[in-house]
Amino acid sequence: MVNKTAIDCDVVVVGAGLVGLTAVVALAQQGRRVVLVDAKPKPVYQMQDWDARIYALTPATESFLKTIGVWDAVDLSRINPVHAMTLWHVDGDSSQQNPLNLLAEDANITQLACIAESSNLLQALWQQIDALAVPVVMGVPSHDLQYTDDKIVLVLDNHASIAARLLVAADSAHSFVRQHLAISTKVKDFNQLALVANYQIEKPHGNIAYQWFSSHETLALLPLPNQHVSMVWALARADAERLLMLKGAELALTLEKQIDYLLGSLKPVSQTFSFELRQVTARALIANRVVLIGDAAHQVHPMAGQGANLGFRDVIGLVDLIAHTHALQDIGDQAFLRGYERARKTDIAGMNVLTSGLDSLFATDSPLLKRMTAVGMRQLSNLPRLKAFLIKQATA
Repeated sequence: MVNKTAIDCDVVVVGAGLVGLTAVVALAQQGRRVVLVDAKPKPVYQMQDWDARIYALTPATESFLKTIGVWDAVDLSRINPVHAMTLWHVDGDSSQQNPLNLLAEDANITQLACIAESSNLLQALWQQIDALAVPVVMGVPSHDLQYTDDKIVLVLDNHASIAARLLVAADSAHSFVRQHLAISTKVKDFNQLALVANYQIEKPHGNIAYQWFSSHETLALLPLPNQHVSMVWALARADAERLLMLKGAELALTLEKQIDYLLGSLKPVSQTFSFELRQVTARALIANRVVLIGDAAHQVHPMAGQGANLGFRDVIGLVDLIAHTHALQDIGDQAFLRGYERARKTDIAGMNVLTSGLDSLFATDSPLLKRMTAVGMRQLSNLPRLKAFLIKQATA
Protein backbone atom coordinates (compact mmCIF):
# COMPACT_ATOMS: atom_id res chain seq x y z
CA MET A 1 0.00 0.00 0.00
CA VAL A 2 1.09 3.57 -0.69
CA ASN A 3 2.30 5.53 2.34
CA LYS A 4 -0.49 7.97 3.26
CA THR A 5 2.10 10.55 4.35
CA ALA A 6 3.86 10.63 1.00
CA ILE A 7 5.60 13.82 -0.07
CA ASP A 8 3.60 15.28 -2.95
CA CYS A 9 5.19 17.06 -5.92
CA ASP A 10 5.01 17.57 -9.66
CA VAL A 11 8.29 15.86 -10.55
CA VAL A 12 10.62 13.54 -8.65
CA VAL A 13 14.10 13.24 -10.14
CA VAL A 14 16.04 10.11 -9.21
CA GLY A 15 19.79 10.55 -9.59
CA ALA A 16 22.10 13.38 -8.54
CA GLY A 17 24.63 13.22 -11.35
CA LEU A 18 25.24 16.03 -13.81
CA VAL A 19 22.18 15.29 -15.95
CA GLY A 20 19.81 14.69 -13.05
CA LEU A 21 20.86 17.87 -11.23
CA THR A 22 20.49 19.88 -14.43
CA ALA A 23 16.96 18.56 -14.87
CA VAL A 24 16.12 19.53 -11.29
CA VAL A 25 17.35 23.11 -11.78
CA ALA A 26 15.63 23.60 -15.14
CA LEU A 27 12.28 22.17 -13.99
CA ALA A 28 12.32 24.09 -10.70
CA GLN A 29 12.92 27.29 -12.63
CA GLN A 30 9.75 26.54 -14.59
CA GLY A 31 7.85 26.69 -11.32
CA ARG A 32 7.44 22.93 -11.01
CA ARG A 33 7.50 21.40 -7.53
CA VAL A 34 10.54 19.16 -7.78
CA VAL A 35 12.06 16.69 -5.32
CA LEU A 36 15.53 15.20 -5.81
CA VAL A 37 16.36 11.68 -4.60
CA ASP A 38 19.67 9.82 -4.64
CA ALA A 39 21.00 6.71 -2.94
CA LYS A 40 24.31 8.42 -2.11
CA PRO A 41 24.85 11.14 0.50
CA LYS A 42 25.15 14.73 -0.66
CA PRO A 43 28.79 15.30 -1.64
CA VAL A 44 31.07 18.07 -0.43
CA TYR A 45 33.26 19.57 -3.15
CA GLN A 46 36.68 21.04 -2.47
CA MET A 47 38.20 22.34 -5.69
CA GLN A 48 41.91 21.62 -5.28
CA ASP A 49 43.51 18.95 -7.43
CA TRP A 50 42.36 18.57 -11.01
CA ASP A 51 39.42 16.20 -11.36
CA ALA A 52 40.26 13.29 -13.69
CA ARG A 53 36.65 13.17 -14.88
CA ILE A 54 36.52 15.74 -17.65
CA TYR A 55 33.81 16.73 -20.13
CA ALA A 56 34.02 18.50 -23.49
CA LEU A 57 30.92 20.69 -23.50
CA THR A 58 29.56 21.95 -26.81
CA PRO A 59 28.63 25.63 -27.22
CA ALA A 60 24.97 24.54 -27.15
CA THR A 61 25.42 22.85 -23.78
CA GLU A 62 27.32 25.83 -22.38
CA SER A 63 24.59 28.16 -23.62
CA PHE A 64 21.90 26.08 -21.88
CA LEU A 65 23.83 26.07 -18.59
CA LYS A 66 24.08 29.84 -18.87
CA THR A 67 20.34 30.13 -19.52
CA ILE A 68 19.48 28.28 -16.29
CA GLY A 69 22.04 30.25 -14.28
CA VAL A 70 24.43 27.40 -13.53
CA TRP A 71 27.36 28.90 -15.44
CA ASP A 72 27.44 31.86 -13.05
CA ALA A 73 28.58 29.51 -10.27
CA VAL A 74 31.20 27.68 -12.36
CA ASP A 75 34.85 28.43 -11.57
CA LEU A 76 35.85 29.81 -14.97
CA SER A 77 39.54 29.74 -14.08
CA ARG A 78 39.26 25.95 -14.35
CA ILE A 79 37.53 25.99 -17.76
CA ASN A 80 39.59 25.73 -20.95
CA PRO A 81 38.33 26.58 -24.46
CA VAL A 82 38.96 24.34 -27.45
CA HIS A 83 39.77 26.46 -30.48
CA ALA A 84 40.83 23.61 -32.74
CA MET A 85 40.99 19.84 -33.09
CA THR A 86 43.80 17.91 -34.69
CA LEU A 87 42.93 14.36 -35.73
CA TRP A 88 45.21 11.57 -36.91
CA HIS A 89 44.41 8.22 -38.46
CA VAL A 90 47.17 5.99 -37.10
CA ASP A 91 48.15 3.24 -39.52
CA GLY A 92 51.63 1.80 -39.23
CA ASP A 93 54.23 4.57 -39.02
CA SER A 94 51.98 7.34 -40.34
CA SER A 95 50.71 8.53 -36.95
CA GLN A 96 52.11 12.05 -37.28
CA GLN A 97 51.49 12.53 -41.00
CA ASN A 98 48.65 14.36 -42.73
CA PRO A 99 46.47 15.25 -39.73
CA LEU A 100 43.02 16.73 -40.18
CA ASN A 101 42.76 20.15 -38.54
CA LEU A 102 39.34 21.48 -37.59
CA LEU A 103 39.36 25.12 -36.50
CA ALA A 104 36.55 27.04 -34.84
CA GLU A 105 37.09 29.82 -37.36
CA ASP A 106 36.33 27.33 -40.16
CA ALA A 107 32.71 27.47 -39.01
CA ASN A 108 32.73 31.14 -37.95
CA ILE A 109 32.39 30.28 -34.26
CA THR A 110 34.56 31.33 -31.32
CA GLN A 111 35.27 27.84 -29.96
CA LEU A 112 34.53 24.20 -30.71
CA ALA A 113 33.96 23.28 -27.08
CA CYS A 114 35.12 23.99 -23.57
CA ILE A 115 36.70 21.49 -21.20
CA ALA A 116 35.25 21.33 -17.69
CA GLU A 117 35.80 19.11 -14.67
CA SER A 118 32.89 17.10 -13.36
CA SER A 119 33.37 18.46 -9.83
CA ASN A 120 33.36 22.06 -11.06
CA LEU A 121 30.02 21.55 -12.79
CA LEU A 122 28.51 19.57 -9.92
CA GLN A 123 29.32 22.16 -7.28
CA ALA A 124 27.80 24.87 -9.49
CA LEU A 125 24.62 22.80 -9.92
CA TRP A 126 24.34 22.19 -6.19
CA GLN A 127 24.68 25.91 -5.52
CA GLN A 128 21.73 26.54 -7.82
CA ILE A 129 19.65 23.76 -6.23
CA ASP A 130 20.33 25.18 -2.76
CA ALA A 131 19.38 28.67 -3.96
CA LEU A 132 16.11 27.32 -5.38
CA ALA A 133 15.39 25.54 -2.06
CA VAL A 134 14.62 22.27 -3.84
CA PRO A 135 13.76 19.48 -1.35
CA VAL A 136 16.37 16.71 -1.49
CA VAL A 137 16.40 13.19 -0.06
CA MET A 138 19.98 11.94 -0.13
CA GLY A 139 21.61 8.75 1.08
CA VAL A 140 18.45 6.66 0.78
CA PRO A 141 18.15 4.00 -1.96
CA SER A 142 14.93 3.52 -3.90
CA HIS A 143 12.91 0.43 -3.03
CA ASP A 144 9.71 0.28 -5.07
CA LEU A 145 7.48 2.02 -7.59
CA GLN A 146 3.72 2.12 -7.14
CA TYR A 147 0.84 3.91 -8.83
CA THR A 148 -2.31 5.74 -7.82
CA ASP A 149 -4.91 6.98 -10.28
CA ASP A 150 -2.93 10.09 -11.23
CA LYS A 151 0.50 9.73 -9.60
CA ILE A 152 3.57 7.53 -9.52
CA VAL A 153 4.86 6.82 -6.01
CA LEU A 154 8.54 6.24 -5.33
CA VAL A 155 8.98 4.20 -2.15
CA LEU A 156 12.37 4.47 -0.46
CA ASP A 157 14.29 2.02 1.69
CA ASN A 158 13.42 4.01 4.81
CA HIS A 159 9.69 3.56 3.94
CA ALA A 160 9.26 7.23 3.03
CA SER A 161 7.47 7.78 -0.25
CA ILE A 162 7.23 10.53 -2.84
CA ALA A 163 4.18 10.93 -5.06
CA ALA A 164 4.64 12.79 -8.34
CA ARG A 165 2.93 13.31 -11.64
CA LEU A 166 6.23 12.49 -13.38
CA LEU A 167 9.35 10.57 -12.38
CA VAL A 168 12.58 11.45 -14.20
CA ALA A 169 15.08 8.60 -14.01
CA ALA A 170 18.67 9.86 -14.16
CA ASP A 171 20.02 7.14 -11.90
CA SER A 172 23.04 5.89 -13.89
CA ALA A 173 23.66 3.08 -16.33
CA HIS A 174 22.54 0.65 -13.62
CA SER A 175 19.24 2.49 -13.23
CA PHE A 176 16.97 1.11 -10.50
CA VAL A 177 13.98 2.70 -12.21
CA ARG A 178 14.73 1.19 -15.62
CA GLN A 179 15.34 -2.25 -14.17
CA HIS A 180 12.29 -2.12 -11.89
CA LEU A 181 10.09 -1.30 -14.88
CA ALA A 182 11.69 -4.15 -16.84
CA ILE A 183 12.78 -1.84 -19.65
CA SER A 184 15.32 -3.89 -21.57
CA THR A 185 18.49 -2.54 -23.13
CA LYS A 186 20.39 -3.15 -26.33
CA VAL A 187 24.05 -3.67 -25.43
CA LYS A 188 27.17 -3.61 -27.58
CA ASP A 189 30.35 -4.46 -25.71
CA PHE A 190 33.42 -2.91 -27.33
CA ASN A 191 35.67 -5.14 -25.19
CA GLN A 192 37.69 -2.05 -24.36
CA LEU A 193 38.67 -0.05 -21.31
CA ALA A 194 39.14 3.70 -21.23
CA LEU A 195 42.05 5.01 -19.19
CA VAL A 196 41.66 8.52 -17.78
CA ALA A 197 44.36 10.69 -16.19
CA ASN A 198 45.66 14.26 -16.10
CA TYR A 199 49.16 15.45 -16.98
CA GLN A 200 51.23 18.59 -16.77
CA ILE A 201 52.89 19.14 -20.14
CA GLU A 202 56.19 20.67 -21.20
CA LYS A 203 54.99 22.32 -24.43
CA PRO A 204 51.86 24.52 -24.69
CA HIS A 205 48.75 22.79 -26.02
CA GLY A 206 47.53 25.93 -27.77
CA ASN A 207 43.89 25.22 -26.78
CA ILE A 208 43.92 22.31 -29.24
CA ALA A 209 42.23 18.96 -28.60
CA TYR A 210 44.30 16.14 -30.07
CA GLN A 211 42.87 12.79 -31.08
CA TRP A 212 44.40 9.67 -32.61
CA PHE A 213 42.29 6.92 -34.20
CA SER A 214 43.52 3.41 -34.90
CA SER A 215 42.18 -0.14 -34.88
CA HIS A 216 39.78 -0.38 -31.91
CA GLU A 217 41.80 2.30 -30.17
CA THR A 218 41.25 6.00 -29.58
CA LEU A 219 43.51 8.39 -27.73
CA ALA A 220 42.41 11.93 -26.88
CA LEU A 221 44.28 14.70 -25.10
CA LEU A 222 42.02 17.55 -24.02
CA PRO A 223 43.43 20.96 -23.05
CA LEU A 224 43.18 22.16 -19.46
CA PRO A 225 44.33 25.45 -17.90
CA ASN A 226 47.86 26.00 -16.57
CA GLN A 227 49.52 23.80 -19.18
CA HIS A 228 47.71 20.59 -18.28
CA VAL A 229 45.89 18.02 -20.42
CA SER A 230 43.35 15.31 -19.72
CA MET A 231 43.99 11.92 -21.32
CA VAL A 232 41.20 9.59 -22.42
CA TRP A 233 42.75 6.46 -23.92
CA ALA A 234 40.32 3.77 -25.08
CA LEU A 235 41.95 0.50 -26.08
CA ALA A 236 41.54 -3.26 -26.03
CA ARG A 237 40.98 -4.64 -22.56
CA ALA A 238 44.22 -6.68 -22.46
CA ASP A 239 46.31 -3.69 -23.59
CA ALA A 240 44.59 -1.39 -21.11
CA GLU A 241 45.16 -3.80 -18.23
CA ARG A 242 48.84 -3.99 -19.15
CA LEU A 243 49.11 -0.19 -19.06
CA LEU A 244 47.27 -0.02 -15.74
CA MET A 245 50.05 -2.09 -14.19
CA LEU A 246 52.55 0.68 -14.94
CA LYS A 247 53.43 3.32 -12.37
CA GLY A 248 52.30 6.86 -13.16
CA ALA A 249 55.69 8.00 -14.45
CA GLU A 250 56.06 4.85 -16.57
CA LEU A 251 52.65 5.37 -18.15
CA ALA A 252 53.58 9.00 -18.83
CA LEU A 253 56.70 7.85 -20.72
CA THR A 254 54.59 5.37 -22.71
CA LEU A 255 52.15 8.14 -23.58
CA GLU A 256 54.96 10.50 -24.61
CA LYS A 257 56.20 7.89 -27.08
CA GLN A 258 52.67 7.11 -28.28
CA ILE A 259 52.12 10.74 -29.32
CA ASP A 260 55.63 11.13 -30.75
CA TYR A 261 56.61 13.62 -28.01
CA LEU A 262 54.17 16.17 -29.41
CA LEU A 263 53.78 17.95 -26.05
CA GLY A 264 57.25 17.24 -24.70
CA SER A 265 57.62 15.55 -21.33
CA LEU A 266 54.49 14.66 -19.35
CA LYS A 267 54.16 14.70 -15.58
CA PRO A 268 51.23 12.80 -14.05
CA VAL A 269 49.13 14.95 -11.71
CA SER A 270 46.33 12.48 -10.96
CA GLN A 271 45.70 8.80 -10.52
CA THR A 272 44.87 6.74 -13.58
CA PHE A 273 41.27 5.57 -13.61
CA SER A 274 39.61 3.07 -15.93
CA PHE A 275 36.08 2.22 -16.99
CA GLU A 276 34.54 -0.32 -19.34
CA LEU A 277 33.26 0.79 -22.72
CA ARG A 278 29.84 -0.39 -23.76
CA GLN A 279 27.11 1.03 -25.92
CA VAL A 280 23.89 0.65 -23.95
CA THR A 281 20.56 1.90 -25.24
CA ALA A 282 17.23 1.54 -23.46
CA ARG A 283 14.64 0.06 -25.81
CA ALA A 284 12.06 2.49 -24.41
CA LEU A 285 12.71 5.97 -23.04
CA ILE A 286 9.32 6.40 -21.40
CA ALA A 287 6.88 4.36 -19.35
CA ASN A 288 3.75 5.15 -17.38
CA ARG A 289 4.65 8.52 -15.73
CA VAL A 290 8.36 7.84 -16.21
CA VAL A 291 11.00 9.26 -18.52
CA LEU A 292 14.62 8.11 -18.79
CA ILE A 293 17.48 10.58 -19.30
CA GLY A 294 21.27 10.48 -19.32
CA ASP A 295 23.07 7.20 -18.63
CA ALA A 296 19.80 5.59 -17.55
CA ALA A 297 18.72 5.96 -21.19
CA HIS A 298 21.99 5.56 -23.09
CA GLN A 299 25.75 5.14 -22.98
CA VAL A 300 27.96 5.74 -26.01
CA HIS A 301 31.60 5.18 -26.90
CA PRO A 302 33.71 8.21 -25.83
CA MET A 303 35.27 8.38 -29.31
CA ALA A 304 33.19 11.41 -30.28
CA GLY A 305 33.28 12.96 -26.80
CA GLN A 306 29.51 13.47 -26.86
CA GLY A 307 28.16 11.32 -24.02
CA ALA A 308 27.58 14.17 -21.57
CA ASN A 309 26.22 16.49 -24.26
CA LEU A 310 23.77 13.77 -25.30
CA GLY A 311 22.49 13.68 -21.71
CA PHE A 312 22.20 17.46 -21.53
CA ARG A 313 20.19 17.35 -24.77
CA ASP A 314 17.81 14.92 -23.04
CA VAL A 315 17.21 17.58 -20.39
CA ILE A 316 16.80 20.34 -22.97
CA GLY A 317 14.28 18.24 -24.89
CA LEU A 318 12.27 17.34 -21.80
CA VAL A 319 12.11 20.81 -20.25
CA ASP A 320 11.24 22.36 -23.61
CA LEU A 321 8.38 19.89 -24.04
CA ILE A 322 7.04 20.61 -20.55
CA ALA A 323 7.50 24.36 -20.97
CA HIS A 324 5.02 24.38 -23.83
CA THR A 325 2.20 22.64 -21.97
CA HIS A 326 -1.18 24.17 -21.16
CA ALA A 327 -2.47 24.48 -17.60
CA LEU A 328 -4.49 21.24 -17.69
CA GLN A 329 -1.82 19.11 -19.38
CA ASP A 330 -0.82 16.01 -17.43
CA ILE A 331 2.97 15.99 -17.78
CA GLY A 332 3.09 12.31 -16.83
CA ASP A 333 0.72 11.23 -19.58
CA GLN A 334 2.45 8.62 -21.72
CA ALA A 335 0.99 9.95 -24.96
CA PHE A 336 2.35 13.40 -24.08
CA LEU A 337 5.81 11.96 -23.33
CA ARG A 338 6.01 10.21 -26.70
CA GLY A 339 7.11 13.49 -28.24
CA TYR A 340 10.20 13.38 -26.04
CA GLU A 341 10.88 9.74 -26.90
CA ARG A 342 10.59 10.23 -30.66
CA ALA A 343 13.00 13.16 -30.69
CA ARG A 344 15.55 11.62 -28.36
CA LYS A 345 15.59 8.21 -30.03
CA THR A 346 16.60 9.86 -33.30
CA ASP A 347 19.47 11.74 -31.66
CA ILE A 348 20.66 8.69 -29.69
CA ALA A 349 20.53 6.43 -32.75
CA GLY A 350 22.56 8.95 -34.74
CA MET A 351 25.24 9.08 -32.05
CA ASN A 352 25.35 5.28 -31.83
CA VAL A 353 25.83 5.01 -35.57
CA LEU A 354 28.56 7.65 -35.53
CA THR A 355 30.62 6.13 -32.71
CA SER A 356 30.16 2.48 -33.71
CA GLY A 357 30.75 3.34 -37.35
CA LEU A 358 33.98 5.19 -36.63
CA ASP A 359 35.23 2.36 -34.43
CA SER A 360 34.51 -0.18 -37.17
CA LEU A 361 35.94 2.03 -39.93
CA PHE A 362 39.29 2.58 -38.23
CA ALA A 363 39.46 -1.11 -37.24
CA THR A 364 38.97 -2.47 -40.76
CA ASP A 365 41.42 -5.01 -42.14
CA SER A 366 40.57 -4.04 -45.71
CA PRO A 367 43.56 -2.33 -47.41
CA LEU A 368 41.13 -0.53 -49.73
CA LEU A 369 39.06 0.91 -46.87
CA LYS A 370 42.23 1.88 -45.02
CA ARG A 371 43.46 3.80 -48.07
CA MET A 372 40.04 5.40 -48.59
CA THR A 373 39.94 6.50 -44.93
CA ALA A 374 43.42 8.04 -45.10
CA VAL A 375 42.70 9.77 -48.40
CA GLY A 376 39.31 10.97 -47.13
CA MET A 377 40.85 12.63 -44.10
CA ARG A 378 43.47 14.33 -46.26
CA GLN A 379 40.92 15.52 -48.81
CA LEU A 380 38.60 16.86 -46.13
CA SER A 381 41.22 19.49 -45.30
CA ASN A 382 40.64 20.92 -48.77
CA LEU A 383 36.85 21.06 -48.50
CA PRO A 384 36.07 24.09 -46.31
CA ARG A 385 32.29 23.90 -46.68
CA LEU A 386 32.19 20.25 -45.63
CA LYS A 387 34.54 20.98 -42.72
CA ALA A 388 32.29 23.82 -41.58
CA PHE A 389 29.24 21.55 -41.81
CA LEU A 390 30.91 18.81 -39.74
CA ILE A 391 32.03 21.32 -37.10
CA LYS A 392 28.54 22.79 -36.76
CA GLN A 393 27.04 19.31 -36.45
CA ALA A 394 29.54 18.40 -33.72
CA THR A 395 29.04 21.61 -31.74
CA ALA A 396 25.24 21.75 -31.85
